[in-house]
Amino acid sequence: MRRLLKNIALRITVFGATGQAGRCITRFLLNDPSCEVTGCSRSDTRLRQLTSSLAGSPGSLQTRVVDVASEAHVLEAMSSADVVVGATSQSADGPVLADLAVRCGTSYLGIHLSSETKWAKLRSMQEACVEKGVMVVDDAGAHPGLPAAMVRYAAMDGPLRSAWVGGKFALPWNDLDVTPATIADFVAEIESMQPAVFKNGKKVRGYRHARAFDFEIGRGAETCTPMFLEEIGELARSGTVASTGFFIGGFGRLVDYGIFPLSMGLVKLNRRWASQVMWWGLRRLASEAPYGVLILDAERASDGSPVRIRVSHADPYVLTAAPAVATIRQMLSHPKPGVWTQAGFVEPQSFFESLQGWGIKVDA
Repeated sequence: MRRLLKNIALRITVFGATGQAGRCITRFLLNDPSCEVTGCSRSDTRLRQLTSSLAGSPGSLQTRVVDVASEAHVLEAMSSADVVVGATSQSADGPVLADLAVRCGTSYLGIHLSSETKWAKLRSMQEACVEKGVMVVDDAGAHPGLPAAMVRYAAMDGPLRSAWVGGKFALPWNDLDVTPATIADFVAEIESMQPAVFKNGKKVRGYRHARAFDFEIGRGAETCTPMFLEEIGELARSGTVASTGFFIGGFGRLVDYGIFPLSMGLVKLNRRWASQVMWWGLRRLASEAPYGVLILDAERASDGSPVRIRVSHADPYVLTAAPAVATIRQMLSHPKPGVWTQAGFVEPQSFFESLQGWGIKVDA
């Protein structure tokens, strides 16, 4: 694998390069003049728009029309890459792309939603990754991706007794060009979400474990729903902290208690209807100026003193893209063959320094 060295071209293939997060990841990658990016999408029109919007970037951009359903086309697109990025709108693509990348002897980073099904498939690639000297890093981005990394960052200054992370994200839904597949994936995330956290090393489930966070956006403390992530399970299993969890903020009472339950009810009848109702509710009732904030509220094991870290950016897609690209840089400069979550893979100090260099606020 190529290392992140001067005068050596780095070849990265991005699947889903024309999506909201994929475009942002591609833009960040192209800030490096040594980077040669191949942006892949099913839409030639969207690829032309991508090329136009990124004209003049220091790095080199090529595009390819690729249908992820075609194994031959996917293998051809990733065969010469140092790293493959999975940023497509459908989570089911993640394990497929990761498997093909490993077969090519190429490392993979994915930003798809966290799920037990996905991780069972990815973990099965561990032996092949070690044998071929490549990495599969998934659950990359902001959430999943940042919560457990924030906990590990805080734990560098001493063991923690407890560590709770809340996330709050807003988007101008009315102005976004979002595909139906993306909304369907969002519905699937809500449907499969586990409301679980760890308390004293034991996994406990239920919405009764909801927790309030003040995101410092002028609204005071907001109650957030527990949301199990693979990286949170890793923290508890490793003994990093016995009591920990991630919690997600809502979109307002009308969406949280009206649109969401209605959509979940419709899923059993017709997924397309459920997605359409969700999309209508987000556009009509949840659209607002964008922002993304994550808050860590923790306690030191030694004396119970509080630890608080706030990570934020005005654009949630930047808050997804920057961690992904920072992780790619560590994959290239300090490879660790195997299967990883982003939060488990990165070295926290340099990771958060990179985020700050790209305009993300890290207040500790």
